[in-house]
Amino acid sequence: MKTFTLIAAMSSLALLSFAGMGSAQEQTASSQSVVKKINAAQSVQPDYVLELFTSQGCSSCPPANQFASKLAKSREDALVLSYGVTYWDYLGWEDTFGDSAFTQRQRDYGKALGARNVYTPQMVINGAAHSPRYSQSDIISMPLSKTRPKASFLLMPDGKLQLQADVPANYKLSLIRYTPGLQEVAVKRGENGGRTLKVENVVEEVSSPDWMGTSLLLDAPSDPDQTYAALFHEPDSVQIVTAAILTR
Repeated sequence: MKTFTLIAAMSSLALLSFAGMGSAQEQTASSQSVVKKINAAQSVQPDYVLELFTSQGCSSCPPANQFASKLAKSREDALVLSYGVTYWDYLGWEDTFGDSAFTQRQRDYGKALGARNVYTPQMVINGAAHSPRYSQSDIISMPLSKTRPKASFLLMPDGKLQLQADVPANYKLSLIRYTPGLQEVAVKRGENGGRTLKVENVVEEVSSPDWMGTSLLLDAPSDPDQTYAALFHEPDSVQIVTAAILTR
């Protein structure tokens, strides 16, 4: 995913302000052009969404973690999200990324997709299919629709974020705050005791703000190392119809 440097873009705006060349109207037009470039660079739409439900206390999860990491690095058009679930914490190691809200999200997926029970590792593709393992060719064979609705994050002048999408108000929005990249955890006890696990794009929080259609104003993540993904689900299922990523 392309790295976006806000400081550099703002420097360009400063140069426009002090150049002293051309009319005020021309400078305004140029400034607006730079702002549009900032906004465009702030957001991308993935072709694939892979949500991995994993646990540091599950000895079967490291291969799935590795697969998710390889997919994230090899496919810029794929959004990979890793959720730490909590129901294996009793085995001797409490997942340091775990959250009961992630466990509930997995249960909701399981119920909607007809899974008999929750399990790890579980990969959910585009909210439409699930399995303990997939190949990269499996993922590529199940893209989001080419005619999917547009969705994007825009940086506002006051530092707020605006989420825009051509999605009706009755669709469900999942706003995911996560830390991009790979994180390492030294597990001291439990099934993975003594191992260092590597987890890609760790989810920090999931929320379901009311989507009224058209747009939603958001606070930027307070942690500069974190970012957002917006997933829009069909109203009568959990299938994802479109998604947007705030790039950093």
